[in-house]
Amino acid sequence: MIVLDHTILRVRDAARSVAFYTQVLGFAHEGRMGPFDVVRVNDTFTLDLRQADELHSEHFAFSLDRTSFDAVHARLVERGITYGGSPFERQNGQVGQSYGARGLAAAIYFNDPDGHALEIRAYPQA
Repeated sequence: MIVLDHTILRVRDAARSVAFYTQVLGFAHEGRMGPFDVVRVNDTFTLDLRQADELHSEHFAFSLDRTSFDAVHARLVERGITYGGSPFERQNGQVGQSYGARGLAAAIYFNDPDGHALEIRAYPQA
């Protein structure tokens, strides 16, 4: 089985991004390793944040259980972070439905502080 291990995400302000990913998405900051701030997404995947002047917009879709999905949704609302229900409508404050790697799921789309496109999704329980 092939599993994505980590990826590097360029950000303008590492401390601001660490705060966003830990406080809004609930990831764990594992500290600095060389030029990276390592943010653990789960047991098998990390985002390695690297401060840089030049950024390229990225898209990350995270699959969450429904309880975690609802908690992130609540934090978006609480912090006044604009979100929407589709990749093309990120400002309507709606939860949408879209297809991903495992089929149709509830989905919310929003941006991180550097404009990277983020998506959270909750697949129906089997």
